[in-house]
Amino acid sequence: MSGFAAIVRFDGRPVDEAAIRRMTAAMDFRAHDGIHHHIGEAVALGHCAFHTTPGSAEAPQPWLSADGQQGIVMDGWLANPEELRAELEARRASLRNHSDSELILHAYDQWGDDCVNHLEGEYALVIWDGHRRRVLCVRDHIGMRPLHWHWDGVRLLVASDVAGVLGAEDFPQRENAYRMAENLTSEFYSRDETVWAGIMRLPLASVLLVDASGPKEREYWTLPLDLKIRYKRDEDYYEHYRELLMDCVRRASRSQVPIGCEVSGGHDSSAIFALARRLKECGRLQAPDALGFTLSGIPGTISDEIEYARDVGRFFHVAIHETPRTCPDFAWFEQNIAMDRDMPFFPNAQSMFAEAEMVRGHGCRVLLDGEGGDEFAGGSAYFIYEALRDGQFGRLAHELRLMGRRNGVRHVAHRLFRYGLRPMAPIGFDAAMRYLHRRREPWPDYLGKGPHWAARPLRDELAHRRERFRMDDEVWKIRDPSKRRLWRDLRDPLYDAVRDLSARMLARLGVEMRTAMYSRRYFEFISALPESILYREGYGKHVHLQALQNDLPRSVLDRRSKAEFSFTFERQLEQLTPLFEKEIPAAAPAEICLDGLAALWRNYRETGEGIWELWRIFGWYRLKAQMAI
Repeated sequence: MSGFAAIVRFDGRPVDEAAIRRMTAAMDFRAHDGIHHHIGEAVALGHCAFHTTPGSAEAPQPWLSADGQQGIVMDGWLANPEELRAELEARRASLRNHSDSELILHAYDQWGDDCVNHLEGEYALVIWDGHRRRVLCVRDHIGMRPLHWHWDGVRLLVASDVAGVLGAEDFPQRENAYRMAENLTSEFYSRDETVWAGIMRLPLASVLLVDASGPKEREYWTLPLDLKIRYKRDEDYYEHYRELLMDCVRRASRSQVPIGCEVSGGHDSSAIFALARRLKECGRLQAPDALGFTLSGIPGTISDEIEYARDVGRFFHVAIHETPRTCPDFAWFEQNIAMDRDMPFFPNAQSMFAEAEMVRGHGCRVLLDGEGGDEFAGGSAYFIYEALRDGQFGRLAHELRLMGRRNGVRHVAHRLFRYGLRPMAPIGFDAAMRYLHRRREPWPDYLGKGPHWAARPLRDELAHRRERFRMDDEVWKIRDPSKRRLWRDLRDPLYDAVRDLSARMLARLGVEMRTAMYSRRYFEFISALPESILYREGYGKHVHLQALQNDLPRSVLDRRSKAEFSFTFERQLEQLTPLFEKEIPAAAPAEICLDGLAALWRNYRETGEGIWELWRIFGWYRLKAQMAI
């Protein structure tokens, strides 16, 4: 994954060339194909290059317009370059190469700020318009590539990573105590703050426009609420689904070298690899080849999916390249906190070390994964609401009987009310219930009364943030509960931040991850389907599994288990015993309630619960120490 940086001044003073070079140097792990700069009077652009698409090397970034008055730096790739090129050529645009950056810059020249409505893919970008003395920053519809910025009243700093913005080194760098508190307590409400005061993150599907009057932010895409797809035959859903997903995989396969595919042995990653192989067979893959890669877990435990992955390889008569799932040295986490100046990666993701090494060793730069299947195609219990609304009482009775056999009558009664009768209430009832439940605490049962390891002033501030978050929330007004669920999950502040974290980790590993099932086409298609085609016979992903009946081995199609990798946390947390039992109690930080922390650690030792909270406390503590240096 590439990286970018920009400095733009609006006060007539020249930019500091040394500052832009410090910013890109802070992200040099992204620069597998070099670092390049453009220095003008009012603007400096920097790019840490990692070429992954055909044509990307033809337009080394920063890429400038023919007259030199407009420039672009970006990280990412377009899913619709053919369509965009055709649109631009119909408008007589003079294209100089086949790069995505050239297409986007011409799209901006043609449509201005509305160019974002013509772009599909995974990207974050900065466009400098010297004609109008303004900057346009854009992040894709789902936020797969990060973009951070700082505005001091006359100057804009932008970079892929927080460390890139901080690399300018010429502005006050202070802790954002409130965002740090969210990390400490594992309670997330802000979508645009970072752990550093004044350094902001651009949320997904957003545009940041900056000129001499200052920054203005707007959301350019939302979930289409009126889109519905209804067929008379189930088979038509299956056919449409397979065609669409295959096209999303085709678009994500753009690479000048073979692409890699994660093959965990689950439904989703196996499907992506299967369709990539089908594309290869019919000559439609946009890469020389598609190779499969997998990791083995601890033999005999739920972490080991290797036999499913091998079945996929045998099904296609190709080798799936294997390596053991490993945990890196603990010191690596602390080193990256210091370099990234941000919260650490999670232990369960560190197995990507071995996989990334395999991928690079086979000449691949792009790795396709299966994320998005569980999140989007899994469906939900809102099929109950849909069945009641549409009078599908026979189907509903069948599903409820299955649910009752597995979970009992009380569970069925709760689901029938929560996911069937409750969503049918008028919006006024929803508003009243929101008011009555406005102080409901969001924590899992094992935390008791919440983040008791945080000092009372922090907990009071978080309560205020929680209330403000609920008051600002407009998603609840979406009347279709299935669409409301999808849109709420997509905009969840925690997972939006985790996507930034994942992108940075993969950049460090030298691999560009692409997620076909997070494409806008796929997401909008899933949101338009009836819930009954997603959830059926007591399980989710019905349309996914039915559509791929001829593309996956029976063992994978029939699989209903999920792998689990908490052992990666356990190995790292074991090394943190001195931190929680001695170091933090001795330091007694003002933000920590030591009795609460001791209770959380004791509960983990007894039950294994609280791994995410403990890991974030470790990250918070080490990052706070770095901020003090």
